Amino acid sequence: MAGFTKVIKGGAFTQKTFPCSQCGASLVFSADDTALKCEYCGAINYLYPPKIPIYEQDLDKALAKIEQTPRYNLKAPKEIKCPVCAATFTLEPHIRSTRCPYCNAPIVTNLDIFMPLAPESLLPFKINGKKAKEIFKKWVGSLWFAPSELEKYTRSDSRFEGIYLPYWTFDADTTTHFQGYRGDTYYERVQRVVYIDGREQMVEEMEPRIEWTPVQGEIDRHFDDILIGATKTLPRRLADSLQPWDLENLVPYDDKYLSGFESETYSVALDDGFDYAKSYMEFAIREAVRARIGGDHQKISYIQIYHENKSFKYILLPVWTAHFRYRGKEYRFAINARTGVIKGERPWSSWKIFFAVLFVLTLLGAFFFMSENEGAVTHFFETLPSIQIQLR
Repeated sequence: MAGFTKVIKGGAFTQKTFPCSQCGASLVFSADDTALKCEYCGAINYLYPPKIPIYEQDLDKALAKIEQTPRYNLKAPKEIKCPVCAATFTLEPHIRSTRCPYCNAPIVTNLDIFMPLAPESLLPFKINGKKAKEIFKKWVGSLWFAPSELEKYTRSDSRFEGIYLPYWTFDADTTTHFQGYRGDTYYERVQRVVYIDGREQMVEEMEPRIEWTPVQGEIDRHFDDILIGATKTLPRRLADSLQPWDLENLVPYDDKYLSGFESETYSVALDDGFDYAKSYMEFAIREAVRARIGGDHQKISYIQIYHENKSFKYILLPVWTAHFRYRGKEYRFAINARTGVIKGERPWSSWKIFFAVLFVLTLLGAFFFMSENEGAVTHFFETLPSIQIQLR
């Protein structure tokens, strides 16, 4: 399957909010209460997720089903009507939930009717926006040579964006056949000619050698929950660096968890996601092969990996994101909204680095000056008290 496919499952494209039973305002999900909460009257509607297991889906069956399903192009923005103020605005491709730009009402759509797959589970937000900003401020404070503009950004009213990002998790049983060479180091005595005090002498030294032995074998390994970001909103390196996630606490998908936050459908296709997962598996398998070969050195001349019992989950994970622009370049930051782990692309202040280097060079210069002129410096400090008396 090449590229990203889109499918119409049937039904009309709709958008909705969750009105408060007491005042009629829209409810939003509260990370502090793990419930829907009214932003006006404070009413709380607790969520009780069903106690059902989160199942893995067969990867090969899903890929075959996607290939046989009619496709729909979802590249163009979709026009939606706010259920609260009736204003019309456009929703960017792959955005499932957002807030109305006119009345700020939280809106959740059924965008997944256009997709081959819909998420079956998610991790709810556990860290609120205020706490996320505190984490960000502390992180910026720990950065050496951060530009002053970044420090000012932490004190501004700019808000972090809470978003559910799509991820794939993959499981697989692997069987690997390999051939290679084991290298064992040994030492031989050799005679060498050296010159000591201008005289030629023979000395005996121990010189290392490597004995190579051909090796072949088979390794079986199971991989569980290899996590692959299915978004293009964040760079892959940044999205993957937010691990670990407490996937054992996944709950069945419910639109209510999305109220008040943005969320995305996947923009990295299922087969492409598994290709990324296979590269992670191969790296781990090669390390295991080297360990199996043993010895002091290893060479892998042939490796063949077979993947069986392949399965996956399509999940949503909560992230706080922000971006900062410095000297024409945008820097992205992201916080794991479950654990508080923060990662980002940090800018550097060239002026702070310049003055730091200048300060160090000045100290070194003073140190060498004092070392070279120790007598003069000592005389200076001995005469300093009389100089001070005369100045008074």
